[in-house]
Amino acid sequence: MEQNLDEYSIVAIPMCYMFRCGFEDKVRKFVKNGGTAIMTYWSGIVDDTDLCHLGGTPHALMDVFGLRSTEIDALYDWESNEMIPVGDNSLGIKKQWQCKNLCDLVEVSTAEVLGTYKSDFYKNMPAFTKNNYGTGQAYYVCADFEQGFYDEAYENIIKGLNIVRPVDNIPNGVEVTTRYSEEYEYIFVQNFNTQPVEIILDTQNAQIIFGNHVDNSIEGFGTIILKRKNIS
Repeated sequence: MEQNLDEYSIVAIPMCYMFRCGFEDKVRKFVKNGGTAIMTYWSGIVDDTDLCHLGGTPHALMDVFGLRSTEIDALYDWESNEMIPVGDNSLGIKKQWQCKNLCDLVEVSTAEVLGTYKSDFYKNMPAFTKNNYGTGQAYYVCADFEQGFYDEAYENIIKGLNIVRPVDNIPNGVEVTTRYSEEYEYIFVQNFNTQPVEIILDTQNAQIIFGNHVDNSIEGFGTIILKRKNIS
């Protein structure tokens, strides 16, 4: 929350229960100036002394996300709900996804509803929304969805922003990060699995300067660093 957000295209804000250091002002500025923010349920509840914010949640960002949280439903371990995509929604969400644990019930003002709850007393209420604010976009994920939902949603958001990923397909348990100099881009590929994992790397346009990439695989707990010309 202490960092500047201006250099990012997308900022993910999952379960950001506490807002401190003027974080809400940074998010507002970020979205207004063209950024894409993705916030989830259970965000903007308290300040840095753990006192609840007054005036509604997510605190000071209700107009940015175009909604207000009114209630949250805590599901038993054996309970679940589902999200039904709204037809012809602007993000192109097409599948139904299961959600568990927590379901946020929101009232929308300016937000577009991308998906609704399938059942329970909050059937047909928003489960996933998008709001245009300034020149940016603010998405709100209302529930704890299964992984496939996030894969589909982020894939579509990234495509819409024309963001180029350093590695096309990243397996589970593998993390890819980048660092830049004026001349080169460095791609760090780290495998946090105990076993080798298959991953395709662009070794035609990038040079491996650390680690082993044998049979298109990275070894268990292995790290590979690639270096290529900075084209940005």
